[in-house]
Amino acid sequence: MKICFVIPTFNDEASLKKLIDNINKELINFTLNFIIVDDFSKDDYKTLTSVQKIDLIKLEKNQGSQKAISIGLQHAKDKNLEFDYLIVMDSDGEDRPIDLQLLISEAHKKNDNYIIFASRKKRMEIFTFKFFYFFYKFAFRVLTGKKINFGNYSCIPKKFLNEIVKISYLKLHFPAAIIKSKLSYSDIPCDKGLRYAGESKMSFKNLFVHGFKAFSIFLKEIVLRTLIFLSIGNVILLLILQLDLGVKINLMILLFITFLLIYLYRLNN
Repeated sequence: MKICFVIPTFNDEASLKKLIDNINKELINFTLNFIIVDDFSKDDYKTLTSVQKIDLIKLEKNQGSQKAISIGLQHAKDKNLEFDYLIVMDSDGEDRPIDLQLLISEAHKKNDNYIIFASRKKRMEIFTFKFFYFFYKFAFRVLTGKKINFGNYSCIPKKFLNEIVKISYLKLHFPAAIIKSKLSYSDIPCDKGLRYAGESKMSFKNLFVHGFKAFSIFLKEIVLRTLIFLSIGNVILLLILQLDLGVKINLMILLFITFLLIYLYRLNN
């Protein structure tokens, strides 16, 4: 079986080398290709260039991990690389190589009809970070109607690649882009690993920007659901306060417009 990896990295040469070593140990009977997207690191990654079947893409400016992933996926398509599954994972070791066979097996079990994500069943961050991450997931569910409980770590059957690279907002947020698309996906629970070296790049500021990009992909849905919530709230207020006829008419018009927008939105999707 042939496996291709897309791994974005930023100043993580020590971790990346250990990650590749551990991947080779876990998938010893597989044919492996690596696409490493260096997001304008200070590291030169010379220790990797001598390794066979590694394509190192060095970006000329820092563009973020999500854009790096989209560049790596496009590279796999443009080069027409041969593989059965493509794995997207981070370079720091938090996406555990020990779970690779689980992801691949799950995709194979589903006859390659689903993209398989690794959902986090156990996180290692401090309480404050966990709280804000929980709030992000909760707000995403309320405002978009979709559940997001996974990150980049995923197994993509080859037949999905051509459709994935066509997604215009892929560069903003890889998991949210897949959720937004009509592509089939599923997830399996996996523990989060410990970093091999260095410190996490995901600060509170980066988490906010990361979340904002996910929300931006669902802007129409967020506006629509906000209108629904406001309309329902106004109707409840109408019933409670028993407002005069003029206000009642205005509220009913608002409710009518909201459901008209819902109808028009569903016609176009």
